[in-house]
Amino acid sequence: MKLTIPQIRDLISELTDEGVKLSRRQYEINLRINALMQETYRRTYSRAPVKSKRITADVRASVRHMAGNNPDMTHQDIAEAHNINIGRISEILHGKR
Repeated sequence: MKLTIPQIRDLISELTDEGVKLSRRQYEINLRINALMQETYRRTYSRAPVKSKRITADVRASVRHMAGNNPDMTHQDIAEAHNINIGRISEILHGKR
């Protein structure tokens, strides 16, 4: 069946309207995708302030001395006495620091 010019115009108009709707939908989808992509990036943060003091040779010697003279003293007690992390006490006493 051959189409008349007015029919062709109507079909072109319908296709154009549908294309505009699709373009809007694609634009909305792209906005949502971009928003989701932004969520995948790391957020900036600031580190917590350092509460423990630096481990110097004097601190290491003091920890080893305290641990040697007080075998019943816990690592937590030694850490609190020196104001350093309990993990650092373990490292010092096992020769890793």
